Amino acid sequence: MVPGPVGMDSFQENVIHTLTRMGIEVVSDPRNRNRPGSFGKRFGSLLRAGVRKFWPDLPTREEVRLLRMAARTKPDFLLAPTQSIHPEILARLKKVGVRACVAWWTDPPGYLKEMDLLSPEWGMLCLKDPDAVRKFRLIGVNAHLVHEAMNPTWHRPLARQENETVVVAGNYYGFRQVLVAGLMERGVPLRLYGGSLPRWSHPAIKAFGVGPYIAKEEKSRLFGKALACLNSTQIVEGNSLNCRAFEISGAGGLHLMEYRPIIPECFEPGKEVLTFESMEELLGHVERARQFPVDMQRIRDAAAKRALAEHTYRHRLEAIFRMGRDL
Repeated sequence: MVPGPVGMDSFQENVIHTLTRMGIEVVSDPRNRNRPGSFGKRFGSLLRAGVRKFWPDLPTREEVRLLRMAARTKPDFLLAPTQSIHPEILARLKKVGVRACVAWWTDPPGYLKEMDLLSPEWGMLCLKDPDAVRKFRLIGVNAHLVHEAMNPTWHRPLARQENETVVVAGNYYGFRQVLVAGLMERGVPLRLYGGSLPRWSHPAIKAFGVGPYIAKEEKSRLFGKALACLNSTQIVEGNSLNCRAFEISGAGGLHLMEYRPIIPECFEPGKEVLTFESMEELLGHVERARQFPVDMQRIRDAAAKRALAEHTYRHRLEAIFRMGRDL
């Protein structure tokens, strides 16, 4: 059973798609589908947050439906992709026959509210930050390091470089906006995708505008066609890699990644990705990408090969099932 909203190229959709290809029967809520970034998703998130704030002991409608589906379909394993579930619902899921309740959580743990992942009803937590794993283990939680992933069905090389722009895709939080505005000031050609901007956005970003939300093969083509793809994370993110780290590499994009200590565990800096710790270093990578496209193509190819060999959703799910088989 996979709870949560199933949007286009969302965490949930990639997990469900891969499980199905692995021959595993998947139960999900057909009414809980929307496009990432849509009004429906934002409104639903606000509504759930309001319910939790004012009625902390009251399960949401989605959680009640989840319990009813479990009672009807008798799933063996609950895998929640960054989906908070009320402790009472988790306990009742076990009573109707769910053997294991596992959370694969890819948001920063700093976003957690109330008990969330600290509930003892979770059998196992899969987190992408090794520092968070250590902290949870300190209090006796069965926590494991599991990175995000790419889906080779659509996150694969589909185009070669054909323009001189740097692509940025995703959410436009403050840190990313200031980073992008700095590139604009220095004359770096950019293409921004994501579908919407916060009302408080940087004036330069507002004036430039953001293209639509991109997903699946379209996203991979745009990553491959670009001179490079910029990947940054929120300040609260910590020592972890986001899904874009694996999707850009899988698509054969030239990956410009804000440095974090965990990167060498997944990609070799300088040979598979280009990391930066300053604006000057980032601009240097952009200039070298313009001057040495053949060398950059070797980096693109190496990243795509590594992503396919080690960082697919199937790799992650097989690891989760191995770790959870004794729950």
